[in-house]
Amino acid sequence: MLTASPVLFICFLIVTVIVAMIFTIRRGTKTDAVSLLLKAVSSLLFILFGLLGLFFSKGPYLALFIVAGLVCGLIGDIYLDMKFVYPKDETLNTFTGFGAFMLGHCFYTIFLFSYYKITLVHLLISIAAGIVIGIAIFVTPKLMKLNYGRYRVISSIYAGLLVFVTVYALLLEVAAGHSVSKLLFFIGIVLFLLSDLILSQIYFGENKGMTGNKIANHLTYYLGQILIAASIWFL
Repeated sequence: MLTASPVLFICFLIVTVIVAMIFTIRRGTKTDAVSLLLKAVSSLLFILFGLLGLFFSKGPYLALFIVAGLVCGLIGDIYLDMKFVYPKDETLNTFTGFGAFMLGHCFYTIFLFSYYKITLVHLLISIAAGIVIGIAIFVTPKLMKLNYGRYRVISSIYAGLLVFVTVYALLLEVAAGHSVSKLLFFIGIVLFLLSDLILSQIYFGENKGMTGNKIANHLTYYLGQILIAASIWFL
């Protein structure tokens, strides 16, 4: 149930989505000061959306972990962009970006573990899925036509962590009782996963400069973050 003003929720949701869409279209064709500004505004809006949900819905303080995850997304996004602005520091910025996103998923995991009852079977299934995918990413880069280079290990660990969170969120929604909040969070994290799959093609694949990939990457990423932020409103 939406515990805060539905009008406020809908209005802020619409504004956040529109700004993200404008940025996505702009970034698909240009990388300039305007697109960078729109990117910053889009990221700040989904963080503010989450904070407003926490404040107006009088949600649990544990939802601050979700907000912390959103902030880590902003930080990670900035550092991954900096690799293009400062090519000499590409390695440092890329690893820092990966680290920020991994920390964000750790915050999401802390929230899920703290707010919902932990079921051992669900936990073991999620861990197993994460390990399998992490190993698969590490051993099959040529099969997927990807060249991770020096980022092969961290890409595998990151993929495993993201799949772990995704599977755990799925089991919470399907097997541990339905709720709007859990559904929004799950869809958001799935979109996040799709975004990273596309991003792996942009960074490590053969078609790095495809406009369609860039648009799809930003669209899935921002919609995912917006839905994760929206989940706070229904706690």
